[in-house]
Amino acid sequence: MYHRSDLVARTQEAEALRLRIREQTEAGKRLRREVFGDGRISIDRPLPFLVLYRRPSGGHDPGTAELATAGAAYLVATAERGAHKEVLALVDVVRELSMDQFGAFLLVEVWSRPPGHAPIGGRDDGPREPGFRLFASPEGAAADGALEVLAKQLRRIKSTGRVAQVEVPDQASAFPKRLRPLFKKGRTDLLQIGIEVEPSYRDFDAETVFPGVLRTLRAGLDSALRHTVFQFARRETKHRPKNFHALGRRAMVKSVWEVDKRLDKISSSFDFLLTATPTNLGPLWSEFRRSNYERLGAMRYRPLPIDPAQAKRELFAIPMERIEDPTMGALLDEKQEELDRQLTMLKDRGTERFLLGSLQLYGRISPATMRAAEELLERVPATTRSPVAGPSLAPEELARLAEDEVAYYRRQWEGVDSRVEIRPNIIAGMMVSRGNLYVASNSKTRRNRADALMQHEVGTHMVTHFNGKAQKFLQLKSGLAGYEELQEGLAVLAEYLVSGMTPTRLRTLAARVIAARAVLDGATFVDTFRLLCRYGFPARSAFQIALRVYRGGGFIKDCIYLRGLIALLAYLEQGEDLERLFVGKIALEHLPVIAELESRRVIQKPKLVPRYLEREDCQRRLAGLRLGKQLYELHDEAGT
Repeated sequence: MYHRSDLVARTQEAEALRLRIREQTEAGKRLRREVFGDGRISIDRPLPFLVLYRRPSGGHDPGTAELATAGAAYLVATAERGAHKEVLALVDVVRELSMDQFGAFLLVEVWSRPPGHAPIGGRDDGPREPGFRLFASPEGAAADGALEVLAKQLRRIKSTGRVAQVEVPDQASAFPKRLRPLFKKGRTDLLQIGIEVEPSYRDFDAETVFPGVLRTLRAGLDSALRHTVFQFARRETKHRPKNFHALGRRAMVKSVWEVDKRLDKISSSFDFLLTATPTNLGPLWSEFRRSNYERLGAMRYRPLPIDPAQAKRELFAIPMERIEDPTMGALLDEKQEELDRQLTMLKDRGTERFLLGSLQLYGRISPATMRAAEELLERVPATTRSPVAGPSLAPEELARLAEDEVAYYRRQWEGVDSRVEIRPNIIAGMMVSRGNLYVASNSKTRRNRADALMQHEVGTHMVTHFNGKAQKFLQLKSGLAGYEELQEGLAVLAEYLVSGMTPTRLRTLAARVIAARAVLDGATFVDTFRLLCRYGFPARSAFQIALRVYRGGGFIKDCIYLRGLIALLAYLEQGEDLERLFVGKIALEHLPVIAELESRRVIQKPKLVPRYLEREDCQRRLAGLRLGKQLYELHDEAGT
């Protein structure tokens, strides 16, 4: 209860806080502090709105406060009768400042539907559907427009397979008697919106909160509110935000950067691809050939540089629950889950369980991807002539070319500290790991493929690594969850743009999909090797393709090269910008989030742009792709 003895102290606290809010807001500074004991206020910067949550009498309302605290300006207080004046005084100073700066103010209050009241959507039995009931005060065009936008955005929320139900009572201005609006009716200098939330994020006894449901509703409500405030600001205030992202959080609290740092530390403690790649590549081929292609020897691997169990303990000791920011929380949650799967796969290396983890990590091969691979092998037969290859480059020559390419980027940004090394047991001719470039000691790279290989590894993987390294958000360096598909799509695209997509290379990308499908179907290594030979691949090539998908116990990552290229071609046909994809290691589905983080000034423009994009012939080819081109046509100009 709110006792009289607290009144003087709380009144004094409210007055001091009013002064603090005014000082901080007028100075354009961020305000974040506890209020009234267990409440808190957070105002990221001067904004024309505030989200309010008043904890009901008794205080037992688990989960609801989190729905109100996702945005850039919120107040968590109490609904105790004696505290009304102090809460009103606190919100009123925010309103006054907003009126002075923007000319209008929007107050959004969030509460949960109390037990015993009519359920939103009309159901009060069985699984609860996500639902919202909307109110506004006063009536008028501003209220109608805001409610229309809010209702439309809320209906886009989907949780546990159910689409959110949204109700707007006939008299939306009539707030429920159990919770009157904070300000009395008749005020024309502000708009008050009430959102009653169906508590689908907890069980019927209000004892257990469902974290996944709560996260989904929290993110969805935050997005809906930003769209609503954007419409309100453009129509009713002097504020002209660029887009709805500009009304979200901008400042990052310490907990976000701490989680980011700890995830990056775990991610950087092992090289997933290297640890999954055999170290006895040469002996494996020699033994396989001597057996007349009937038996594959045992694969040997590098010792693990970490203890997966210990790394998992560190991974799940990271306090993810401290992150209020729904955008950053979602990105970091995804990365934690991906790291968990990778660590499990390292523990399962060399067993059949490795394949199951690989499937979880890279997803199934869709019928569309499989058809594309089969069509490529049919339309680009093995007899298709490749451009004249010329002599092979020795590893030392390839390394010198790589050094020159790295030096170019180092001149663009001093943060490029990559080193080039010649190493044994590299499954490809060249690979980038943590920004360093490794050239296989037994590589025999054809001269007509050298530039393509360079732009694949340096112009894509290295450029995105260092662009990510230049950002404060470390995950852009180590890679957002699921980043590899776009990475490999960009790398393969670079090969085409520099005239290095030979028919053989294009067929190899298709064959990797065929081989990955075979391993998922339970085919043996020898079965897959023979299948590739029937498609016209020489024995050594078939062996290398098969080995890539059988390493570790079954590694289907190779299917993402073609899948990533297909998705990227569709992206380009829509006229989208290519350079923005090099901001770091991201996936195509992250682009809306990247746009938001750019708007919030969390992410800056890339330091580096791939060198090949400066070439006229590359820009000409890129323009051709935007007009549409079939996969099997990508080799037509190779070598010209």
